[in-house]
Amino acid sequence: MTESKENEGNPFPEPEELKGQPAGKAVDPSQTRLLSSLAVTGERKPEGGPVSDSVTSANLADEPVSVFVKKERFKKLSQPQIIWISFSIILVCLILFFLLIMQGRQKNRIQKPIAGETLEEAGETGNTDAERMLKNKLARQADKLNLLLTDDEFTGQAPMAVKAGGPVISAAVDPELAAMVDALKIRLQVSIDSKSLSRGSIVTTVSKGDYRGFKISVDEKSEKQNILSEETTVTTPQKGFIRTVDRVLQSINGSDLAQFSAELRNAGLEIIRLPAQPGSGVCKVQFRIAHGFGKPIAGDLLITGKRVGKISLGMPTTQLETILLSSYVVLKRKVLVNDVYYDVYKVLDQSNEPLFFVYENKGRVWGISLISEIFQTERGVGINSSLGNLRINYPQVNVGISEKNTPFVKIDDIDGHFILQSEGIDIKKHIFPNKTRIISILIGNSLEFE
Repeated sequence: MTESKENEGNPFPEPEELKGQPAGKAVDPSQTRLLSSLAVTGERKPEGGPVSDSVTSANLADEPVSVFVKKERFKKLSQPQIIWISFSIILVCLILFFLLIMQGRQKNRIQKPIAGETLEEAGETGNTDAERMLKNKLARQADKLNLLLTDDEFTGQAPMAVKAGGPVISAAVDPELAAMVDALKIRLQVSIDSKSLSRGSIVTTVSKGDYRGFKISVDEKSEKQNILSEETTVTTPQKGFIRTVDRVLQSINGSDLAQFSAELRNAGLEIIRLPAQPGSGVCKVQFRIAHGFGKPIAGDLLITGKRVGKISLGMPTTQLETILLSSYVVLKRKVLVNDVYYDVYKVLDQSNEPLFFVYENKGRVWGISLISEIFQTERGVGINSSLGNLRINYPQVNVGISEKNTPFVKIDDIDGHFILQSEGIDIKKHIFPNKTRIISILIGNSLEFE
């Protein structure tokens, strides 16, 4: 049995129109695993109240009233009878007025479907206007997903040339090895922050890091954003050494094309050799992620399809509460949106660090909003990952803008949105820099995101 204790912190995210409303008192998460709606909102069922509509209607039926009463007959009525008749007429008018108001609200209400629910299922109430408005809204959101980004810009390229003293291996192999090194270099520069030093008009940029077990070092000199020279060095997991200058192979030690290719595949990379265009004089090699690399993501922290760990969209909230109570601290409250109350669960770890929110609709999990970096996809993408890092792991993504001008990314493998920071993004020109960071991840739907 749980105990409840009042606490003023840990506010829940609410829609813009509700932020001004006073929030109910929360419960101390150190003592409370899950709060009932009564404990959070402070609502109490009244012990007594006005007579129900059915009882009132029955009383009125027993004593009908005629409005057109003759003056002589009216004089024969006693004062209590006159008061009772007047009260009954007023009460009937109030009831009719109340029913008209409720009918108008019902017509204006738009039902939002649960994740995976079809529009036909969402429109079971027979409200065709609401169903049509919902379809139009979803169509508008689909129209905003009009920018498809592919990984073509991450293709490694090298001229069909050899170093001045002659090829290191052969005129056919050298450009291919150089293109592979260039593809690794691009992925490193997307994944890390490079350091730059300016001397006059010359800018020297140094990039050093590790990509899937390959240690990569890049030195670039540029002037007015035009690259003057470039040197890249790759140390393979098997301690092989490969160096290129201006994307031309200069030296290789402890490796060859076959061994280098095998190590790339062992690192989870699929090698795609693109056909050379006639007259281009350029060799192109593309990498695609074939599988994850490194330590697998723990099952409770893994984002897959319609799931986050053990929690899945459409799951009954009774089952959700059982799962949450076994591992997390949980706060629960009700949020009013469009005259409908929804349950929102704020989930924290044992040290009271916020992890995610769960949104309920019709007694089932409707959406999961992640705010902690510990949750990742099987390819290691999570909050604080860059857009470039997401793109080199997923060959094509859809970028869009919500109705509230929130930039986001959708990928085929995940039923949700990767919310991007707005800084640096040009919405009108559809410019999304690869350095843009993911600030939250929404699986399914939420009460705030539109």
